[in-house]
Amino acid sequence: MTSGPLRMEYEARVMALRCWADAMRQDDLPLETIARAMHAERRCLCKAFKDLTPEPQRTRIVQRTCAAYGDPLGPSVEYLRVKGKNWDEIIESASRPGSPPADICDA
Repeated sequence: MTSGPLRMEYEARVMALRCWADAMRQDDLPLETIARAMHAERRCLCKAFKDLTPEPQRTRIVQRTCAAYGDPLGPSVEYLRVKGKNWDEIIESASRPGSPPADICDA
């Protein structure tokens, strides 16, 4: 993903997931249910925006993500749980876009 409008749209969509999590909390859904739903939606966004990312950035992003997590879309829920993340932390991280490394972004 580039550092331009596509990245900005991705970040906005990811941060907007917070409202969805808040709504699910108000509906008294279990934390695990919220975390899994948020994580699944974040992965959908990752896939959609990676598919829109032009080459060669897309390949570099996928390679970096696979190297870090063993999955082109990022860490699975199971990976996060093994790393000690609780459901609240998974919910929070699903709505927090990471910073792209400088070597992946366009100047």
